[in-house]
This record gives sequence, C-alpha cells and structure tokens, in this order.
Amino acid sequence: MKNLNGYLRIGRSKELGNYGVINMARKSMSSFDIYSWINTTGKQIINQRVDNAYYEGQYLLLKIKTKISDILLIEPSLRIHFSNRIKPSSEFVDKQFALLLRKYIRDQKITSVEQIGFDRLIKITFFNIKTFVEILPKGVVALVDENDQIIGATKYLKFKDREIKPKIKYKFPKIIEKKPWELDYKEMIDSISKYNDVTRGLVMGMNLPGEVAEEVLYLSGIQRNANPSIINKEIFDNMIDNLQKLIKMSLEGKGYIYFVNEKPIQSTPFISKSILETGGKMSEYEFFDMALDDYFNMIVPHAIGSKLEEEKSKILHSIEENKSLSSKYIEEAEKLEKQAQIIAQNYFEIEKIVEKIKNKQADENIVNINNKEKYAIIKFGEELIKVYFDEGLDKAIVKLYREAGELRSKSKKAISSIDDMMKKLNEIEEKIELEKVKNIIRSRKREWYEKYHWILTRNNFLAIGGRDADQNESVVKKYLSEKDIYIHADIHGSPSVVLFANNKDVGEEDINDAAIIAIAYSKAWKAGMGSVGAYWVLGNQVSKSPPSGEYLAKGSFMIYGKKNFLKPINMELYLGISTNKEGLPIVIIGNEYIVKERSLVYSRILPGEKKQHEIAMELKEGFAKMFNGKERIYFNALDENEISQRIPGNSKISFIKKGLMEFPNNILK
Repeated sequence: MKNLNGYLRIGRSKELGNYGVINMARKSMSSFDIYSWINTTGKQIINQRVDNAYYEGQYLLLKIKTKISDILLIEPSLRIHFSNRIKPSSEFVDKQFALLLRKYIRDQKITSVEQIGFDRLIKITFFNIKTFVEILPKGVVALVDENDQIIGATKYLKFKDREIKPKIKYKFPKIIEKKPWELDYKEMIDSISKYNDVTRGLVMGMNLPGEVAEEVLYLSGIQRNANPSIINKEIFDNMIDNLQKLIKMSLEGKGYIYFVNEKPIQSTPFISKSILETGGKMSEYEFFDMALDDYFNMIVPHAIGSKLEEEKSKILHSIEENKSLSSKYIEEAEKLEKQAQIIAQNYFEIEKIVEKIKNKQADENIVNINNKEKYAIIKFGEELIKVYFDEGLDKAIVKLYREAGELRSKSKKAISSIDDMMKKLNEIEEKIELEKVKNIIRSRKREWYEKYHWILTRNNFLAIGGRDADQNESVVKKYLSEKDIYIHADIHGSPSVVLFANNKDVGEEDINDAAIIAIAYSKAWKAGMGSVGAYWVLGNQVSKSPPSGEYLAKGSFMIYGKKNFLKPINMELYLGISTNKEGLPIVIIGNEYIVKERSLVYSRILPGEKKQHEIAMELKEGFAKMFNGKERIYFNALDENEISQRIPGNSKISFIKKGLMEFPNNILK
C-alpha cells in the first residue's frame, strides 16, 4: 500500500539545509518500523501466553510477559509496541471485541508473529486463531479463525475491494510485497525514474519509508531533490550498503527519538545522522518499544472522549438558541405592552381609526389589515400598533397584555431550560475533565521496578520483591549483588526481597521498612496471622546451588551462613497516593511512618474478607471524598487496578486519612 507515512519532505529546510529534516512529526509507525519490531520484539513474544485482553475503543491491550513490559499496546492505524504508560482499567472490559479476544486468545500461546510483505500489516498466530493488526489508514484489528473467517474486529467497515464484518473471509488490502533492498539495479531504476526527484522515487517508487529514504540519501551524499537519472550502478551499490547498515542497526532492538527545535519529530530503530549532523538532537532507549511509547505520548493529544465533546457542543448550541429565543420573547412582549399603553393613552384617536377600518374607509395611518384574524396594523406617531377591530379597544388592550404575558411565560420557560442545560453542561464538563485527567494519569511512565512489589525506605533505598515464583527467581538472579540485602519472611510462601544497598551502609530501620514486602505479601496475610518475623542476609549468602542430591524449586534459594532475624512485624499495610515530579499519582505502600509522610491521602488495611478489587474501589471512593473540586477529580481519575495490585489479598479497611504531602497543582491547572 503506497503512502508517504506523513513524512515525505521535498525542498530545502531553512533550519537544516538540503539534507535536513523539516520540522513535522511523523504520526504513525512506518513499514520499516514494523520490520524492525517484528524481528526484535516480535521474536520475544513467540511461545508467550496472552494472560488477558482489554479494549476500550481506542487502545487494544494484550497482557504478555516480556523483559520490556507486560502490556502490548495496539492502536490500529498508528502503532504496536509494549508500553509502560497505558494500563488496563475497568474501562477496557466493556467492549464486545474485548470479550471475543478473551474467549479466543486468552491463555493461548503465540506461535508466530509476521509482517505481511513489507507493509504495515502484522499477523499474530495462535494454535488455530489469527489476529491481523493493520497499522494502515482506516486500519482495524481482526480476529480470524483457522478458515480465515472473521470472528470479530475493532471496527466493521466496507471498502471498494474488501469488507470487514463477522462470518466472511478476511482479506487484507493490496500490499507492498517486496522489500526495497531486494530490488536489483534495473528494478530500482524502473521504479524511481518516473518521479521528478530521487526522494519521491525512493518513497513512492521503491516503497521505502520517508525517514529511511532520507537517511540513505544523506549517508550516500545525494541531495533529496536530485534527479533520479544521476543514480548509476556504483551509486546504487553504495545506497544499498547504507540501507543494509540501517537494517543491521534496526535489528539491535534499540530505539531513538529525534528533536528539532526542541520538538519531537520521529522515533526510529536506527541512529539518524541526517538529523544529528544538521542541528537535531536525540534521546536513546534500550528498547525500540520504549522509544515508541514515549514518542507517541509526546505527539498524540490525549483523547478526551468525542461523544462527551459532541454532547457538550449540542448543549452549548441549545443554550445559545434558548438565550436568543428568551430575548426574542421578551422583546416581542415589551412591544405588545407598549402598544397596549399607547392605545390606552390615545384611546379616542385610535378608536376613530378603528371605526374607519370597520366602515372600510381609507386612512393614511392604516398600514395593513388582516381580515381573517380580525386585526390591523396602524401607525400612530412613530409606532406600529396591532389592534383588533372586531372587539372594543378595551378588549384589544387586554388581549395585547395577555399575548405579552404568554410571551413572558415562554421566556421564563426558555430560561428555566437554560438552567437545566447548564446543570447538564457542568456534569459533562466534569466528565470531560475527569477523562482528561484519566488520560494524563494513564500516560504516566512506569518505572522498571513497578512490575514487582516495591518500596522506598525512609532513607530512599529501593527494595523489590517477587509477585510469583518467576519473579522471585528474577529479582535474585538479575538484581541481587553481593553487598545488597536479601530479606525473606520467616514463613514458607514469601516474596524474595532485594534491598539495594548501592554501596552504602543500610540501617536496621530501612531493613525493617523493606521487610514489610516479605511479610504483607506472604501467605501469612491470607492466613490472617497477627504478626510475622523475617530475616535478612547479605547477597553473597544467597545461592541457587542446592546441596548435592537436592533440588531447588523455581523461586527457591539456599541461604548459607548466619541469618539476621528481625522482630515480628504486625500484619498490616499502609497504602497511600503519592505523586511523581509531573504531579501524577503513584500508589505507595509501607509502614505508617513512610506512607503518611509521602502521601496526599493514605489508609491502613488489614487481612479481611473483601476481595482486592472491592477494597480498591472503596479506597478510591474514600480517597476522593477527602477532597473537593478539582482535587476530587484527581482521585476519581485513579486507576483502581493500580491500587488493587498493591493489596496483598482479601482485606478490610481500618481507616483513611490525609497525608502530609502537599497537593500538586501542575496537572490541575
């Protein structure tokens, strides 16, 4: 499918010269991005299970465990990558397509991930189900059975050459089949010679994405507006060599974001000299996914909810109409009242004119006569007056006042309707503000340690603990160094906790702070125990090597040497809402000393009967009730799932109090 991916730049940029990139942000992933992603991240998810699926109309989220993140974000027409910013919430489960995904691919292993041709079309295959992801204009995500029949899709559409709807065969659009670097010299010349400049030739003739075409031209020393006729075999070979260098770099898995005049313009899986050497700047990421995650967060406006905005627009229009109508009624009523006053003040003169009308006599003051409704418009002085000639003037005056009264009544009703509309408008604006804050909160960048149980001790030492046997294995094997501290509850079924010493002396208070993870998230919580002890050792005392003839299960370790036992710690957990430097909420846990100091609001939870999700909802509501106005919106926008995952198990709430942290203003302005 030929397109410029929003990124064809012809001509000279004043800022960057003939080779430079004009300041215009790329809005979607290119076919080259997809190629890189498939061959790096795509390979990592083969044989991984989809733990869950979520969809809310804009984002499709698949929960898949990887070293990058555990949320694969798919936004049809725009992008596919793992994300630490977007997290599933209750909003993501009410769509029919989410239910279909859960029915057909939840708990299923991914058997292959492929790019169709060299286009922005991806096929993710399970045992007997396929998911097609279209990063194309008007693209969809389609769930397809073993016979290629569509089970469901994010949207049902009809095109000239295909249709997306259930129970018909899935047909993808016309695609780019051949990779540009697979063309020989003759094929390339045939492809680009019909265009006026070499950039258009590479993009539209060879189907090379704009950002790649420009980089190849820059590396090859060719100006973007050069005529294709300059390309000889030697230049062609040089261009292919430079393209191969970009391909090789893109398969390393790293990502980059580029800035021109401090504005993000693109993210690529390769280093772009054409930008860096002409005034641009670059941020480097360990993974391409993380670069994409940050880049799209920078350029894509936060969705506020088009239906709410549409409803708001309708109400505003109705309010203006009613205001206009009310004013019109009042204006007409005042005219009628003035006419009645003029008739009363000039009774006899006007009565003479009325008699002439009845007798069908002419008079220069008669403007118009309506015989059907028995009234006339007469001019008296500078005023036009409506008089009913089939009744006496007394009745005519009464009738005018009655009509004026009816108009004033209509005006009041219009004003009353405005009051009702204003109430509705305020409700919608609150919802829009809530959606806005939700989207801002949802975009918070998650730190690497947030996939584990984690805590910052009173002296800001980080401690992490495993959520399951796999993570217990990971925290020790991947992160525990010889001088770090390993903590475990003095009970079977506890997280392995690593307290990072960072080559500093760690005091007993900090060790006790971190031990809360080992105790609260152990089986002792479910058992409802009142208190539990814990012990700690240095990292060099922990080993995965069992004694001869013995076996260690996943997540289990051998401890050699002396264990340092801590006093029993009460089975309670303090949970609060803190903020990061951007003012976005973070759920923190610990003892009261830590949590109270660092929270806007916090609670004490104990082992109980209510499920984690129920407690999370109660906490969210309870936190919000502690505040008013925009501050309340901040808490209503919290993702209860982030609260839920920090609750150890079935619980009860002891209390909710305000913390000592001051409220951030930066996202509520």
